[in-house]
Amino acid sequence: MQKKSLRSFSDYLPAIVTALLAVVTLILYEAIIEEHEVSDYFGICFIPIVPFVLIFINRKFKLDIPRYLIILICLHFVLAVYGGTAMGMYKLLSWWDLLVHGYFGFLGCAIFYYLYLRIEKQKPKPIHYIMFVLLTVSLAAIWEVGEFVADLFLHSDMQGVEAALQQGISPLTDTITDIMIAVVGAVLFYAALFVIKVISKHKTTSDGKNRS
Repeated sequence: MQKKSLRSFSDYLPAIVTALLAVVTLILYEAIIEEHEVSDYFGICFIPIVPFVLIFINRKFKLDIPRYLIILICLHFVLAVYGGTAMGMYKLLSWWDLLVHGYFGFLGCAIFYYLYLRIEKQKPKPIHYIMFVLLTVSLAAIWEVGEFVADLFLHSDMQGVEAALQQGISPLTDTITDIMIAVVGAVLFYAALFVIKVISKHKTTSDGKNRS
C-alpha cells in the first residue's frame, strides 16, 4: 500500500511542481509587475489544472504516457505562461519568444511521435515524420489564433502588436516567425532522436562484443 501511495504521488509530482510554481508566479506577479492583465491571472490559475487532468486521464484509462513527456508538457507551460507572459520575459529577453516557440515545435513532434508508436506499434515511415511537422505547425497556428482571440476579448496584447509597432516592425512578422521557429524545434527533435538512436545502437553493439 505504501509503495502504491508513493507511486501515485510520483506520478502527480510534475503537476504538483507546476501548481507550486503557479503560486510563486502569482506572488511575484503581484509584487513585481506593475501593470496587471486579466489574461495573465487566467493563465496562471488555469494552467496548473491541465497537468492534473492529463495525469488523471493517463492513469484512469491506462494510456501509459511516459512521465518524461508529461514533464516536457509542464515545462512548456512554465516557460510560456509563467515566465514569458506573467513575468514579462517576452519583453525583457528578445530570444525568449524564440525559445518558447522552438520548444513548442520540439514538444509537438515528441507527442505525435509517441502517439504513433503507441497506436501503430511500429517505427514511423519518412512520410510520417513530415506529417508530424505539419501537425505541429498546425498547432502553432492554432496557438496564434488563440492569442488573437484572447487579445480580442480580454483586451490584452499577447501577440505583442503594440511592442512590434513601437519598434517599427510589422505585427505579422512576429506571428510568421513564431511558426517558422516551431519548424526549427521540430527539426531539433529529429536531430535529438537520431543522436539517441546512434548512441543506443553503439551501446548495443558494444554490449554484444563484450559478451562474446
